Amino acid sequence: MAKDVGKPAMTETHVIDLEPHSGAGIEMFTPWQDMRANIRKLFDRVYAPGALTPGHGHNFIMYRDDTKEGITMTVGVLDRQPGGVDPEVKPAHIPGGRVMTATHWGDYGKMKTTYDAIEAEVKARGLKALPKSLEIYGDWYDDPAKVRTDIYVYLAVLI
Repeated sequence: MAKDVGKPAMTETHVIDLEPHSGAGIEMFTPWQDMRANIRKLFDRVYAPGALTPGHGHNFIMYRDDTKEGITMTVGVLDRQPGGVDPEVKPAHIPGGRVMTATHWGDYGKMKTTYDAIEAEVKARGLKALPKSLEIYGDWYDDPAKVRTDIYVYLAVLI
């Protein structure tokens, strides 16, 4: 059977009930044009010596309350606690809830394609997305194709 060349792989989406998570991070409002640079700066601060207690956890970014001007984000590490050196590194609570999720494989700069797939599936199912999403980053690999990011877009739950 011939392989489809040049066709992007379909992104699998799922609706799940996300469990709450905890960690440590820094929250800030960032203008859209500064978002990428601010993400790097905040991760540098979170990983500065003494900013976190020792341990291992996956990086995350929680986005909420986007406006025309920018977005509020919390940049941090799951399953870690503040180490006390940077007073802006605080305990972070990632709320649970009903979400549409998909896994993005590869370059972070191309995550919009996965977000687009989630948005299309939300619309196709007649659901309503909230202005809140979460990215949990897997372990780093030199091969970009092996880099995993799990994306969760929170959904309104109607009762």
